[in-house]
Amino acid sequence: MAKTKKSENVPNGMQEKFNGIIAITNEFAKQHLNDEYAQLIRFATAALCRKRPSPLASGKEKTWACGITHAIGMVNFLFDPSQNPHISAKEIYSWFGVSPSTGQSKSKQVRDTLDMHQMDPNWFLPSKLDDNPMAWMISVDGFILDARSAPREIQQVAYAQGLIPYIPGNDESDIDEKETSRHSSDSPVQQDGNQHRRLADNKAANSSPNALYVLDVFLIDGPITEEFIANNPVVSRTIEIKGSNTLEDLHKIIFKAFDREDEHMYEFQVGGSGPQDPNARRYGLKQAFSSFGTTEALAGEVSSTSIASLGLSADEAFGYWFDFGDDWWHQINVTNIAEKAKSGKYPKITKRVGGSPPQYADFD
Repeated sequence: MAKTKKSENVPNGMQEKFNGIIAITNEFAKQHLNDEYAQLIRFATAALCRKRPSPLASGKEKTWACGITHAIGMVNFLFDPSQNPHISAKEIYSWFGVSPSTGQSKSKQVRDTLDMHQMDPNWFLPSKLDDNPMAWMISVDGFILDARSAPREIQQVAYAQGLIPYIPGNDESDIDEKETSRHSSDSPVQQDGNQHRRLADNKAANSSPNALYVLDVFLIDGPITEEFIANNPVVSRTIEIKGSNTLEDLHKIIFKAFDREDEHMYEFQVGGSGPQDPNARRYGLKQAFSSFGTTEALAGEVSSTSIASLGLSADEAFGYWFDFGDDWWHQINVTNIAEKAKSGKYPKITKRVGGSPPQYADFD
């Protein structure tokens, strides 16, 4: 995932608004957070100021200050009592003097505008990036892997292209600029190369209908209350599914795993770097696209696309988007592929982490 360039530069016409908002957020961070949070909040505020038109052009400064702080907090699990620093969403609303509904609404607007989601490497605390697997996922010859386990040459290319925060084992100040600039002009990590090909061969895809795929499905965004997030900082389900099963089967077991009530449109995004990658292949319900005249964007229908046909490999990640209105976003990690599934009924849920958020949350 390419890094978002951050700065505190804003257009002249938005400078006063920027100064007013960060004066409030800096004070909040001084009292309840730390310098890292304060800096990320300033970066996010500046990014919103640079939008054309900027959503910050209207609305009260304290309301936006609350929404931006809350959004950065959601990305970094600020509401989880096990984190340090930690503060509840209720305390944030109280400090800024806004109602919960207003604070939540502004937070969602910020996250939608800046394309934020939980564990988003672009908006994650730098000191905690080591523990964020999404900051290290890169594509080599179409295979998703953790850059920390890749050969150093690949790490250098990935760093030069801005795909990872630093080269593991190096301080950023120790990185040889000539070395990384040389690699940045080389072929992208995704392109062929002997060393890259050998790495990809070790994670070869299994296209057998009898293969068993173990998938970890993480809920990364959706209309979830702060109280639920505080009690369930990580929500995931482990699913075992055969190569002969279809994407429709996978949707149904995910629907069941998260205890949902009503069906909605959905799609899977495969072959990219994860959820919301515009370069990924999209698989969905034909009727979701035909009414808009965009069937050419659909790589396949879920009812006729088998898991084996996707060419998945271990350590790959792909996206699942449920309900195009409420926007429930999931990242699906392929943790293992066995040559042959044991006898039994598939797909099936083998592990649950965290509760299931209500499909229709009450934010009042």
